[in-house]
Amino acid sequence: MNYGGLIKERRTILGLTQQDLSDYTGLSVRIIKSIENDKGNPSMSTLEKITETLGLEIVIRVKGTNQ
Repeated sequence: MNYGGLIKERRTILGLTQQDLSDYTGLSVRIIKSIENDKGNPSMSTLEKITETLGLEIVIRVKGTNQ
């Protein structure tokens, strides 16, 4: 899942630094950097803190198989 670039783009559009986002979400700058670089596997609660702060929405799509 490539959401790091979207988070970084939105943060930049809003004029926020990684430190700002860290302060608003209570997450460490290290976690913010890791997510923006698509490293690691952040929890849903971590992503929710970030997306809520940035005014984004998480949408999950589930694909079924044709059987």
